[in-house]
Amino acid sequence: MESNPQPVSPHLLRRYFYSGWAFFMPYLFCYLLYYWRKWPVNPGSGSHLPPLLNIYWALHVIHVVLGLLALLTWRNEQRSNSSASLSAVAPSLSNGAKADRRSTLNPQPSVFQSSSFSAILPWLLLALIFYVPGAYLEWPSDPWEHLRRINAWHSGQTVGLYPEWYKSSYFLAYSLLGWAFGLQQLFWLDFYYTGICLLLCWQYYRLARAVGLGERASLVFVILQALLLGNNVFSFYRYYGISSSIYSQLGAVALTRLGIEVMSRKLEDREIGKSGHPSHRTKFRFLFSAFSHLASAVWPLTSALCLLAFIAFNHSQGIGIAMLGLAAVATWRLIAWKRSAGWILLAAAIFLSLVTVRWYPRPPAIDQMYRPQGYLNAWYGFNIFSLRSPAGDRMLQIIGAVGLVNLAAGLLLLRRNHPAGWLTVMPVIALSLPCVAIPFAGLLARPGNEIEIVTFQRMLFAIPIGLAMVCFGAAMVARRTEKSPNSSGRPFFAFTLAIASLVILTTTFPGGPRYNHFWHALDQTPADLRMHDVIGSFKTLSAQQNGKELCLVTTLNIGVVLQAAGFKNIFPVYRAIGVAMADSANSTMGAIYDPQYHGCLLYMPPAQELYTANSLAGQLSGHWPSRQAASDYAAGPELEAAAMKAGCPKLQGFGGALYRLGNRAAPAGK
Repeated sequence: MESNPQPVSPHLLRRYFYSGWAFFMPYLFCYLLYYWRKWPVNPGSGSHLPPLLNIYWALHVIHVVLGLLALLTWRNEQRSNSSASLSAVAPSLSNGAKADRRSTLNPQPSVFQSSSFSAILPWLLLALIFYVPGAYLEWPSDPWEHLRRINAWHSGQTVGLYPEWYKSSYFLAYSLLGWAFGLQQLFWLDFYYTGICLLLCWQYYRLARAVGLGERASLVFVILQALLLGNNVFSFYRYYGISSSIYSQLGAVALTRLGIEVMSRKLEDREIGKSGHPSHRTKFRFLFSAFSHLASAVWPLTSALCLLAFIAFNHSQGIGIAMLGLAAVATWRLIAWKRSAGWILLAAAIFLSLVTVRWYPRPPAIDQMYRPQGYLNAWYGFNIFSLRSPAGDRMLQIIGAVGLVNLAAGLLLLRRNHPAGWLTVMPVIALSLPCVAIPFAGLLARPGNEIEIVTFQRMLFAIPIGLAMVCFGAAMVARRTEKSPNSSGRPFFAFTLAIASLVILTTTFPGGPRYNHFWHALDQTPADLRMHDVIGSFKTLSAQQNGKELCLVTTLNIGVVLQAAGFKNIFPVYRAIGVAMADSANSTMGAIYDPQYHGCLLYMPPAQELYTANSLAGQLSGHWPSRQAASDYAAGPELEAAAMKAGCPKLQGFGGALYRLGNRAAPAGK
């Protein structure tokens, strides 16, 4: 039977975007090429070569055009499928079925009934979960440092001169946001943040489909992990949404999913091979079959290498996360191939652990610090099974109380050798083994920086939070449906489960030891804790300079806020979390009399009592003092008194205290 041939390019184009990561590779290749050749990254360098920023803008335009083309072909295919379905229903209507006259005269489905709209609607609602709270920029949380790294590219000359050049995603964000400053940039930052969060959710959705979940169950898992994934009291998406970590996580999930798809195809080929014996004729096709298998392996291998490069040039932790995921996939595949392979793997893990404990060189910190403190247990594995130990608490900070239920569901799925069970349990098992814990702890135990042992918990991001629970629940629903196909209790069961889940998520305490990330995933940070007044007032000051180069001296953390928001020539330029008021004033006091700052402006924001003076996130997590934002306004009066004593002229018509430094004699005794 012949079929109408279709062009290959639209299908390849849709696969390109459907992957959720392949379109990042042209950016990465250009980025590495410019690093190798030391070509300029910003316009105005005087080079005859186009700067990297212009190359990125060109790629943006190309991807927008190709993306619209891919979306158009997908939409046309959905319409044709809908028309075919209606054509199949039409004969049954003409054979006596009663139908509404209007639907008979107009058989085209409405937009709300079309399959394309129903496919997009859940993702639009998911986008609101990210966009409404917006990018998390509560002062002085780490996202401010991530924003600073994005805007630091304004002064970049070549890729290699950028301090964090090995995290390529910051330049991608700069190419999208670098044209804006201040509050305008923060407005567009929410769109960028929403987009990258949706791309990570798309990888989790494809992971759920790869392990066997249906479309609706996969969407339930995606929403669940979007609300539960996190660290300490913080949501993963909110805290790492504008950093390189979210790109690394995206690549790690994509690589794990690729491993599942490859292994699933091999498992299917093995089952087909068992179903019959090859004939004499098929034996002559052995070489052709071997070449076919080799050709089919080229694309997965190429994809895996690209994903490894993508992960490595964003955040190295993603490599460890991907390795744990692939180890889970390999274990599932070996046991599916031969049930006794599980005992062989257990014996191999015990043997390797004994060899590691006996002969592997251990840094002194392992025996002198990590074991006495409780990070490692008696057999040199991470002490994560003792919830009262530092390692156990660190484990709970990632998976939370709901994650313990997810681990229990994963253990139950191991009885059926389900891949979701191994993806859930494998990171915990691996970190508790000495053959993994000792080399990993030795890697973290750098002299003078032994505190980095606390970062071991990030490997638990390899656990897809909620996947085992959804798989276990879907299996229960399917079993119940098989027993009573005509039962009407299925919607009631789903509704009851949704209400119970919502009650648990909203009533579980967000702080330790439960670490419920649901609160922070939807929390909208007040404007005063986001330093909007400082950024907005400085935008006005910058506009009043009539194009002149502006140099500003201010207190420690106020300066960091302005620099992170994209403004140049700010002094000082580093964060000092928890610094005392006197230290903040003294660090800036010397600039008043320093000749190199003559002509600069001394800025003190107006002292104010913040409406939300106490940060709940800082209080619950212990990451920063709860009154940090309020205290950063406190050093202004001391600096203003010093400026007046030095005879600095005060500028009028601006909020806060503003003085011009230089062009005056230092006071007596100075």
